[in-house]
Amino acid sequence: MLRLATTDTLNLRVHLAQMDVPFINSGALSRAHYSLVRKVESAQSPQAADQILLSEIDDIRRHFSAGGVSLKECREKLIMLLYCSMNLTHVNPGELAFALPQAVNLAEMGQTLRDKQLGFVFCTEVMPPNHEMQLMLVNTIRKDLESSSTARVYLALSVLIQAPNDDVIPAVQSHLQALFMHKSISVRRRAYLAYHSLLHKDPSRLTPLEDAVVLRIQRTLPSVDSCAMAAAIKLNQTESINDEVNALLPIVWQRLGRQSPSLALLVLRALRKVKLSTPNIGIVLDIIKHTSDPPVRVLLREAFLVLSSIPAEAIQECQIQQSLSPVASIRRLLTSKDPNNQYLFISCLDCLSPTLWAGTLPGTTAILDEWEVQEVMKLLDSHDRLVRKTTLRVLQAVDPSLVEAYSTQLLLNLPIGLTLSAKSEYMSRLLDAGELQYGNDGEQYASYLKDLFTVAEGDTQGRTEDMSVLEVGVEMVLTHIQEFDIASRISCVTALAVSVTELDVQIGPTLMVVISALVCEYCGKIATSPLALLQGMASRLVSYGVTVQDACLLSMLRMSAECDEIPQTISKLVAEMSQFSGRRIRNRCSLFLTYCGQRNVLTGVIAQAHSSSLPDFLAALIMYQSNPSGASTSIRLKSPSAISGRSLGSPPPANLSPSKLRYEPYATPQAVPSLRHLLSPRRNESTLSSPGSRTRSSSRASERGMSDLARTITPGELTIVAAQGPLQDLPELDHVRNLNASPSEDLASRVDLISLDAAFSEVPVAVPTPEPDFEEVWDAMENSNVRGWCESSMDNIVRLLQSLQHSMRVIAVDQPPFEGELKVLVVVPSDSSLTGRKQCAALRLRESEEESCLWRLRCDDVELRTTIKRLLEDI
Repeated sequence: MLRLATTDTLNLRVHLAQMDVPFINSGALSRAHYSLVRKVESAQSPQAADQILLSEIDDIRRHFSAGGVSLKECREKLIMLLYCSMNLTHVNPGELAFALPQAVNLAEMGQTLRDKQLGFVFCTEVMPPNHEMQLMLVNTIRKDLESSSTARVYLALSVLIQAPNDDVIPAVQSHLQALFMHKSISVRRRAYLAYHSLLHKDPSRLTPLEDAVVLRIQRTLPSVDSCAMAAAIKLNQTESINDEVNALLPIVWQRLGRQSPSLALLVLRALRKVKLSTPNIGIVLDIIKHTSDPPVRVLLREAFLVLSSIPAEAIQECQIQQSLSPVASIRRLLTSKDPNNQYLFISCLDCLSPTLWAGTLPGTTAILDEWEVQEVMKLLDSHDRLVRKTTLRVLQAVDPSLVEAYSTQLLLNLPIGLTLSAKSEYMSRLLDAGELQYGNDGEQYASYLKDLFTVAEGDTQGRTEDMSVLEVGVEMVLTHIQEFDIASRISCVTALAVSVTELDVQIGPTLMVVISALVCEYCGKIATSPLALLQGMASRLVSYGVTVQDACLLSMLRMSAECDEIPQTISKLVAEMSQFSGRRIRNRCSLFLTYCGQRNVLTGVIAQAHSSSLPDFLAALIMYQSNPSGASTSIRLKSPSAISGRSLGSPPPANLSPSKLRYEPYATPQAVPSLRHLLSPRRNESTLSSPGSRTRSSSRASERGMSDLARTITPGELTIVAAQGPLQDLPELDHVRNLNASPSEDLASRVDLISLDAAFSEVPVAVPTPEPDFEEVWDAMENSNVRGWCESSMDNIVRLLQSLQHSMRVIAVDQPPFEGELKVLVVVPSDSSLTGRKQCAALRLRESEEESCLWRLRCDDVELRTTIKRLLEDI
């Protein structure tokens, strides 16, 4: 419901993030709404965005306090409040309870379903339990349940399902029972679910619902009521419901050819929750036999899922009686070339105990032949990770030594010189095997990780400082450890952290990032000494690249809060490294040296962080830097009963002034008339193809006169031009220009016709080589985003990109698209000469006043994206 209620704001946010959309085309509710989203999306830092949002919340609070708010204004302001609360990054919005009276009034008085929905959504998201306004909301829900409008009844039921409340039960219980017989299927379904969500804590009060479901099942025979099946799944522990659902299976199966398979599917899904009766096991086996050739995938898969909850002995007995094996029915799927059929086979096999098909018990025979077992093993090499993981699970159930042998073989045969994407894929297979082998054993999993990365990032793979961090590996390891219980997590982190204190142990960059993140999160809970960890990390810093150094320094700063005193040797190591590092690491070193001895400050920062994770610690640290005076007061409000909206201890938004932010707002970009046409390939192409365009460009050049053309070229502009080739190599283009043009127009036209897209000696003048359009390339790669800050000017970045020896095109800051930003398109020809396809990287740069800039990169090619990202991060 929240997603539906804020569709306007979310769509507007997407539009403004992609391009400069005018208000009339934005879909904004008002100019205030448009202005807010635009300001937030163009904010220079998360702190600046938070300040804008908090200021807007205060403005709305004052507007509501003044009174006289119309329903239209109320709807607009509530949407803006939801937008503010959803987008605050480092500061929680405080209490939005001041707007609850307006939201309740909108839910009650709203003339349209959309207005009422928004009022309910706001109350559901903001109103704390047992709030005094719950009673007013209960009255509104009760009246909507009595409404003759099916849509209003539907909305009220949805609210009850999403936010059940004990106070509402006496007011709506009888109304819900009446709705069990409503003519609308959607209303009946939600009436069942609402009744269950309100009363499931007291099974004795669910009897009316059970009776209604049983009656509905009986009345609709031989058909099946989907609403009754949905309720039956919720009431799976009731004996009467179990009996009725089991009685439906033979009826539905006999009529399968005369009615929709979806009815059989509903019954099978209900049987996954209820207890399948023994006589029905044979019917399920019969369903498997008749839906396997040709495969009716959804019914076949559901039938196997039903069998997964049945004891293997009961299935075995039924197999013997009917001389029918479910695995034998699907074995033809194994040799299919269709990946969907391959996954269907292995996922169905995963539902059964190996004793039913693998011959692992005395007196049992294997269903699959030897060559079929080999086909199963080949699925470990599938390109589909889900197929590989399911196959590993099947083999683990048959014999754990199979998975162990597979993992060992992969590790021993790890190739040298793999590309980054190929190595990430290879490591994901090894990590999947490790997750399955060691399950919830944190200590054993940690030992596996150390052995794995010793080989994957050992001396045979190259120098440690030259290795890239395997982002896929970091994500998989951290996600899997998060799934452990707390005891296993602690033992895993402890076992990994000990490696840092052992100075003779080599730790690769990927594992070091993992350890840094885990140590930061569990510091103070593990047995390893924080001081020993600090010394171990500090001594290893110089061995890694910028990405790893960044993570280590932040983790070291977090560990400093657990130490009474920081040894001078650690500070000296950090200070020495700072002298030979780029600006980014120098800033991190400065941060460490500044706060490592201020234990009280670090303790306050840790308390303000949303969680103990490394990103949240960094966010809290940035927040402290931007507002050190307010660090002692609580920024996040935790009292759910307060209605005023801001606690007395919270600093007002004015304290978060832009002057205290690390990054100042960007200055207005200065136009570069003399190079504008040089750096705009799109305009050059239109000039060559359109005489009218050339005339307009010539007129503008004539108006500017020679003063603009004589302007001193800055070093950055000269760098951009020089990146494309020597100026003296430019060919003569006189035969293309208008022969009747004036001298000034002639000069402007010649500037217009200069294109820096390719080597001029290789491109015919009259037919320029077509180049990818920057905006089209940018939009086509919206799923491959990387962004960050670079401690260098745009001039230096362009010069560094030139060193990659790739074809590069630069579009000036005052040229479309994305005016105000320097656009760089890096084009790398494909390795295949047959396809002629090119890999592109689109980079947008926005410079600040502090010789640093914000960069945004889109590139579908993993290697090219990583290369450019590392280049920008290493500055």
